[in-house]
Formats: sequence, C-alpha cells, structure tokens
Amino acid sequence: MPQSPSPASSPRISALLRTTVLAGFSLAVLPSITFAQEANNDETVTKPLEVTASAKSAQGLPGGVSIGQEELDRKNPQTMKDVFSSDASVEVGGPTAIVQKVYVQGIENTKLNVQVDGARQVDSSFHHIGTAIIDPAMLKSVNVESGVAPADAGPHALGGSMSYETRDARDVLEAGDTFGGWGKLQYNSNTKGFAEWLTVAGQSDGFEALAYLKNSNQGNYKDGDGDEAIGTADGSESGLGKFAFTGNDGGRFEAFASHLEDEGVRPSRPNYAVLANGAAPQWLSYRDTSVGVSYVDEMPSGQFDPEFSLAYSRTVLNIPALQGGANFYHVKSDIQSINGKAANNFEVDNGVITAGIDFYRDEATGYHNRSPRNGSYSETSTDIGAFSQARLSLTDQWRVSFGGRADQQWFEGLTGEDFSEFGLSGNANTEYDLTEQLMVYGGAGTTFGGLPLGESAIYEFSGNWNYDGFAPSRSYNAKVGSRLALDDWTLDGNLFYNLIDESHDLSSATRNSTVDLDTRGVNLSAMYSYGPGFARLTYSHTNVKTDGGVPLSTEASYQGVIMGDMFNFDAGHSFDSYGLRVGGNAEFALSDDSPEERGNEKLDSYFVANLYAEWVPGVLNDAVTLRVDALNILDRDYIDRATTGYDSTRISEPFHEPGRTFLISAKVDF
Repeated sequence: MPQSPSPASSPRISALLRTTVLAGFSLAVLPSITFAQEANNDETVTKPLEVTASAKSAQGLPGGVSIGQEELDRKNPQTMKDVFSSDASVEVGGPTAIVQKVYVQGIENTKLNVQVDGARQVDSSFHHIGTAIIDPAMLKSVNVESGVAPADAGPHALGGSMSYETRDARDVLEAGDTFGGWGKLQYNSNTKGFAEWLTVAGQSDGFEALAYLKNSNQGNYKDGDGDEAIGTADGSESGLGKFAFTGNDGGRFEAFASHLEDEGVRPSRPNYAVLANGAAPQWLSYRDTSVGVSYVDEMPSGQFDPEFSLAYSRTVLNIPALQGGANFYHVKSDIQSINGKAANNFEVDNGVITAGIDFYRDEATGYHNRSPRNGSYSETSTDIGAFSQARLSLTDQWRVSFGGRADQQWFEGLTGEDFSEFGLSGNANTEYDLTEQLMVYGGAGTTFGGLPLGESAIYEFSGNWNYDGFAPSRSYNAKVGSRLALDDWTLDGNLFYNLIDESHDLSSATRNSTVDLDTRGVNLSAMYSYGPGFARLTYSHTNVKTDGGVPLSTEASYQGVIMGDMFNFDAGHSFDSYGLRVGGNAEFALSDDSPEERGNEKLDSYFVANLYAEWVPGVLNDAVTLRVDALNILDRDYIDRATTGYDSTRISEPFHEPGRTFLISAKVDF
C-alpha cells in the first residue's frame, strides 16, 4: 500500500510538529483523567465563574462568525447568500441556491469541516454546482470557526469549520404550549412566483415533534439591465422532520430527517450563465437527504456529561444530457456518508475539557456513458479520530482553548489502489482582558487534511485517473486581534493567515494535482447598539494566492477566489409600540486590479442595497406578520465578487445578480 511522505518540509520540522501537537493533545487529555479521578473520590468541583461553556453550547471563538435565530429571523433569508450578508469575511458566490458556494476568508467551504445538525456534508459531486445547497428558512444558528478550528469540530478542517443547526419544536412553541406552528406565503415580483412554508410542532410530557415543508415555484429572474437569466427558475422543495424526548434528568434524545430536491432546466454548466460554444440549457436533478440521531445531557452532574451522534447523508446529482461539443452524455454522482461522534465533557474547576472519538465513512460513485471508459466508478474514504479540547479560564482575565486530534484514514481509489494515512492536528487560542473594555486574542493551529474524494460526476470521464504521488494536504492557520466594548459601541479587528500546503484539485484525473493555497488579510467590524436598534459595519481585505500567483476564477472550485476589499453594512430599528420593524443591509466591493497579473480585466466595484419593513398588527393578536423586502433597491447590474467565470474565454457571460426585487409575504402563527 502506498504510504505518502510527511507533509513537513524537513525531518526537524516534522519532529517539531509532532512534538507540538502531541503536547497539546496530552495537555488536553490528561487533566480530564485527573479531574475524573478526583470526582470519583467525592472531592467537590466548583462551577466556573467565567463563561466557559461545554462544547455543546460554546460560543464561537473570537475572529469567527456566529449567527443566531434572532438575526436569521430579521434577515428573512432566501438563500445562503442572505444568511452571511452581514459579514464581509464570508462571501457567497452564485445568484441561485443550486450554484452557491461559500468562501470563508477566500477559501471555498469544501476545505472546511461542514455539518448540518451533525450530518457531515461532502460536496465533491460536480464543480459546476454549489457546495452550500441548504434551505435557510429553518436554521436556528450558524457558527463559523475561521481558519483555526477546535479539535472537536471534526476531521480535515483545513480552513476552519462550519456548523449549521436547525430549529426543533421548542424553538417554535412557547413554554407550556402543546401545539402550534406557522404558515407563510411569499410573492416575488422579479420571478413572478410564489413560495409557501408550513411548520407544525407539538410537545407534551418531554416529547416533541416537528414537521416543516417548503415549496417554491419561481420563474427566471431578470438582472439589473432587465435581461432574463435563463436557467434560474426555482422549483425546489424541502422538508424537515424532528422527534425528541427530554427526560426529567436532562437526558435528551433527538432524531431528525431532512430532504431537499431541486430539479429544473439549468445552463449547460450551471454556474456559468452562457457558454461561448452556445451549448443549450439542460435538465438537472439534485437531491440531498440526511437522517440522524443524537443524545446530550442538558442537566449534567459530576463528570458524566456525554454527547453522542450518528448521522447519514446522501447526495445524488443526475444530468441526463450533459453537452460536450457535439455530443451529449448522461452523468450521475451518488455520494453517501455516515459519521458519528462519542464524547464527554469533563467539568473542571476553571472550565470544561471535551474528549472523545469520531468517525466517518464516505463513498462516492460516479456514472457516465462516454466511451471508451463508460461505466460506474467509486472511491471510498474512512477515518477514525480521537480528540480532546480544553476550554479554560486561567484567571478572571485570561481564557484559553487548546487541543489536538489524531486521525487514521483509509482510502480506496477507483482503480482499486489502497492508501493508509495517519495525521496529527493541534490548535491553541487565547483571550486576555487588558481592561474591562479591551480584550486581545490570538490563535494558531495546524490540521491534517487527509486524502479527499475526487469529483465523482466525472470519474474517468475525460481520462484515466492516476493516483501516483497522491498524498495528504496540511494547513497552517493563525490570527491575532482585539475587541473593544465601550458603552454602546463594539469594535473588533484581526489579522489572519491561512496556508493549505498541497491543496487538492478534486476535478483532476491526476489525483496528486495540487496547489499551495494561501489567504491573508484583515477583518474589521464596528457595531453601535442603542436599545431598539443597531448599526453594524464590517470590512474585509482578503488576498488569495495559489502557488504564489493570482488564481483564475475558473480555478476557484475546491480552492479559493479573489475577494479583495469588501464592506458590508447592516442596520435595524424596532418601533415596539407599533409592532413595526425596519432595516436594511448593503454590500460595497472596491475595484480590484489583481486579475491584470493574469492578463485579465480588473474587477469592477459595485454597491447594492436592500431594505425591509415588517409589521405585526396588534389587532390580530400578534398572530400575523406582514413583511416587504426591497432587494437591490437601486436596480444595479453587477456580478458578485464571489461569482466565477468572468475571466474565461470559454464563457461568454457570467451570471449577473437579480435586479430590483420586491418580496411580499404574510406569515400566520397558530
């Protein structure tokens, strides 16, 4: 079995790396064993005075992005682009859900560990479709650890981690209510279409159940110049079901099942509006299904505070007539993943230490009918990891989070070749309060990236796949910043650096095709809160390089894309006595001349603004919510900075964003 060389550049660096990671892992594991023994000797363990929550409810580390249910409700997100509209460090490319990809500090989210309700997301089917095809309407929270990810976030978190959590029955019902829910109807003035939502929930004697359905029937949208964007009609459907039981002792068992389906006519390459060869739009079907179970203890006592999860997901992409030149081919991708986690949160006198194991098994199968290699091919990847992460308050002013993980991976290529890889990962973060108003923070880490599945829709499609030299990638991440809270103001700023050494191109038949991907820059934010309202401005400067040069946007898949300088503004105000809430957000991208290094035109600047107004009439017992969203209110014609295809002669027109759009909706709670 081929064994890849060490990712370190020299034996000395390799030894230093192993020593550092093992030290971090040991420092996190050993205290948990010690304090567990002390608890068994009936010694009293004091609860921490500082806010150092367990891994089940820990807030994101400084420098990351955390979005809660209140913010999601205020945004009324239609796609994942709306979810991240307030933070300039996270950009979403693509105007429609089927092609949207998330970039965190310039890195595509396929380089991050991404989970929805604990279900692992494996997005390596086809580089022309999105990697963030998620219905945002039922999201309860989103947490992004940028760059430096904790060890318990999961394996292969090269550029960080992203966790999405959906709502359950108790997020829909008031305490004491046994039954309720809401229905919603929305009209889109641009697409001339409707969308409908229905949520029903019940709870009694510790039992909970929830059912959610969404249906969308939209036409093609028109951009800011009034041109119709062919292939953007949305006929998607999605659903979510949850069941839970919480005992008197705090033990909570939960099961969920979700399904999303998007079928329709799309451009020949769905993320490019028009190809230069004139290829006609085609039918495409995308289906994503996830099921899972979990157990947590919401009233832990002593040293026994377990959490268990097991999840299965399946993504199927089917393109019956993919045009290639004068020919049409049937291509299909089927990716299945099962992952699980077992951990315990050990409470110590100054924080929590989480230790446990996790695993996944991914299998990707691709089919096509292109001769002479027509047929079905599969790759599989299996990983077992052990991890520990400590979150401690060393003093009243000083908090730390550090840990490590060890992963053993087995990989089987579609040619039958087997690989066995072992890697260590480590991280350390610290926060220190210089004064009651000023905090400084920093973090660093290195992550074993393993061997990723290739792009399954094109296994053996244009050439024989070759695994010579196939070796794991590794990332090195760092950040340093400060946060100032002064009266009604909160200011935050950080410098970041991310390097993925030997970052794999999943679409290449040469499986050792890699680049060194590095992103660096600065994130700044300022927020003013004044009781019934707020205003927030974020700025991000992100410099992205592949092998030291400026990347083409068509090379962004599974890597990164040029971001440059981005500003995002968000504001809102509530008139509580009238049941009225108003607000809006805006994005401003400065022009960027870095593509000129590759002989391409510079990226144009653009400014887009959105407004909303929401009214809850008191005469209807607060049961009805009426809302109007005015999107791209200035009717700008522009190409989003994270949308690809603007610099390729094979593409005659990239996607332009929707023009002025009014969303008119009515929601009824019952």
